[in-house]
Amino acid sequence: MYYLYLMRSPSGRTGFGICQDYFDRNKKYISHIGDLVQFSYIYGGTRAHAKKVERNIKQNLEDNRWTIDNWKTEWLDNLAIDDLKKYVDDLIERQHIKLELVRIDYDITQEK
Repeated sequence: MYYLYLMRSPSGRTGFGICQDYFDRNKKYISHIGDLVQFSYIYGGTRAHAKKVERNIKQNLEDNRWTIDNWKTEWLDNLAIDDLKKYVDDLIERQHIKLELVRIDYDITQEK
């Protein structure tokens, strides 16, 4: 199982990523930021399908990607978390992608 997660930074910026273990990934964000971080939405499915959605976000929302010193991050400017969720849900439906929503508002204080 592979996961696509959508999140907000402590400053409110919308982010996204993929991982094989969302518990461990969440723990790493917390370690770097120094505070609890919630993954607003976690989708589960095949690795190929999670990567396909991530690639689509990177390509089609490129103008919204937060860039520092020519480095395009996996954070988006001017796009609310619920708008990104709608984008992902529409993509999953249109392209018959095998991902489904498995967690909402997750952090490591909850059971995996």
